[in-house]
Amino acid sequence: MAKRSKRRDSWGSITEVERGKRYVIRYWASTDERGYRRHCVTVRGTRADAERKRAELMLDHSKDAPCPTVGTVWRGYALPDMELMVESGDLSRTTLDQYKRWWKKHVDPRWGCVPCDDVRPLAVQQWVSQLGYSQATNAMPILKKVMGYAVRYEFAVTNPMNEKYVMPSRTTVSKRDAGTWRLADLGRVWGRLYGTWMEPAFIIAAFGGVRVGESLGPLAGEVEHRVIDGVDVALVPIRRQVEHHGKVEERLKNRQSSRTVAIAGSAAVRLCDIAMSKNAESFLTDDGFGGHVTQERYTANWRKLGIGHPFRNLRNSYQTWMRWEVGMKPYYIEVVMGHQVDGVTGEHYDRPSPDQIAEAVAKAWRDYIDGGGVDPLA
Repeated sequence: MAKRSKRRDSWGSITEVERGKRYVIRYWASTDERGYRRHCVTVRGTRADAERKRAELMLDHSKDAPCPTVGTVWRGYALPDMELMVESGDLSRTTLDQYKRWWKKHVDPRWGCVPCDDVRPLAVQQWVSQLGYSQATNAMPILKKVMGYAVRYEFAVTNPMNEKYVMPSRTTVSKRDAGTWRLADLGRVWGRLYGTWMEPAFIIAAFGGVRVGESLGPLAGEVEHRVIDGVDVALVPIRRQVEHHGKVEERLKNRQSSRTVAIAGSAAVRLCDIAMSKNAESFLTDDGFGGHVTQERYTANWRKLGIGHPFRNLRNSYQTWMRWEVGMKPYYIEVVMGHQVDGVTGEHYDRPSPDQIAEAVAKAWRDYIDGGGVDPLA
């Protein structure tokens, strides 16, 4: 039998009874009419789960327990809640990973060991002033969220992050390229990628308005070809994404991100031809063996080509040319791009089918061509 590992602390103890799977927490507290006595709680999970549970018990039962630190509230309340949001689809794993990085890099070093009731506006302002603008805008919402839990559970009276702080100068921010391509410009970019392994993701991003990771997720067998009122349409279900670190994730950014995009015209024909040439289980943009391609590899090759704007700007471009050149109504574009449409209708009732999306895109494209518009690959 494996030797049991016991860890003692200033309050209670944690004993490992099944390696990496089960722990027993023992502590003294007065919980009922029987008075001050010893208690045991079994935790199934990791050591971190046991540490979290011990911290919660200490907050609930220790008479002399100090005000918990910001780090304790982050680990015991904020982070578990966000994990549940990921499981329910209300938060993407990528977003949570970003929160964790910002916490570890900017928030934890300054506030992790500080009691919640010692987080004062003056100290916050001094901290903010030492950060760059981007660092501050990323880190401050994390601290605000944690302090919100502190107020909710009465570890702090008010949330100091509700104050208005003087932000660092925007000159500390490296300006991101915000340029977009017109539809004709996309035709020239397409010409450079035609026939290469990079072409499928480009078509989906440029003519479907998807995010970078989403453009790398579709499989060849998922693409469906339609002809609607003489317009070729490719239907591409967006059900997974390739995350920044290369992992294929079935969960997208939010619930409305799971959708079907419709691509019209020559782009639809070309994408369907590419899909038909591959094994149905292969990724449309594959590594040569049917597997997925990472974002890092794709964007690195994009930069080497010196095309101009970053690959991510294809999504901004789609919103722009689809509205101002093709003339599709903004309401439809928002749905196609996976945005939450405002109001009760958008939140609860509006659920267009793939067929309805295809018909709307086909009509907009037909009106564009009939009005003298030019297909970028024609």
